[in-house]
Amino acid sequence: METDAGSDDIDLDWLAGQALEVLEGHADEVIGEFLALNGSSTGARPKAMIGYNPKTGAMTHGQSDLPKGFEPWLVKFPNTQDGKDAGAIEYVYALMARAAGVEMTETHLFPAKRGAGFFATRRFDRIGKNRLHAHSASGLLHADHRTPSLDYEDLIALTLRLTRDVREAEKMFRLAVFNVLGHNRDDHTKNFTYLMDAAGNWSLSPAYDLTFSSGPGGEQTTMVKGEGKAPAEAHLLALAKEASIAPKDAKAIIDQTREALGQWTQLAKEHGVAASSVRLIAGRIERAGR
Repeated sequence: METDAGSDDIDLDWLAGQALEVLEGHADEVIGEFLALNGSSTGARPKAMIGYNPKTGAMTHGQSDLPKGFEPWLVKFPNTQDGKDAGAIEYVYALMARAAGVEMTETHLFPAKRGAGFFATRRFDRIGKNRLHAHSASGLLHADHRTPSLDYEDLIALTLRLTRDVREAEKMFRLAVFNVLGHNRDDHTKNFTYLMDAAGNWSLSPAYDLTFSSGPGGEQTTMVKGEGKAPAEAHLLALAKEASIAPKDAKAIIDQTREALGQWTQLAKEHGVAASSVRLIAGRIERAGR
């Protein structure tokens, strides 16, 4: 039997409360080893860095020298602008993204005393005790993540230049399609990351921070062929050419994504998303890309 020696009791609800204290400036000290703030155009989202054993459900502090069976995970907490169902919404988006063919690491929805749960995901920049070199599009291109500064056309070009692999460019296209059709408009330049292995080979990282969101002025933060306010299927089909994707294959990706997003209402209800959020997001998904 596998043991959880070295595991600790971690109270995620207490941590969520501490995170809000930090955001509101009321905390006396920041738990630096444990909590991190991830800035974005919609505000800081606190994250707890933990070790998690998916087989037993046990959690432990820290991410270095983890006990056997434990993996490095991030648990996200709502910020002051989020609803109590923010974790469940992001979890459902992860389920839909996988159904749409978007590559993601494992995800989990931890129960919460208040709200529908805490979203968690396995870190993609660590393999065992080794850490992969990771660089965001923001850092590589010196592009501001706080204001719209790039087009998906730029990201596809960057992907091709770094990876020299059209399959990686297709991954970026799939991600663009999902973000547009799923109304994930906070798709700023820090939400795209590239990984380099020990041999110096680059690849696009698994997708992350996929959820219902709005960008500056309600527009898509990363434009699609110059369009940010209302990118449509025609813009996505034009974008596909930049990735050398044939029109019929691009249309198949778009259709697959629409089918995956069509699961929203059912999945959202199953995972405790508030009825008002279910209706709002269903309406936005229905209109997106039309």
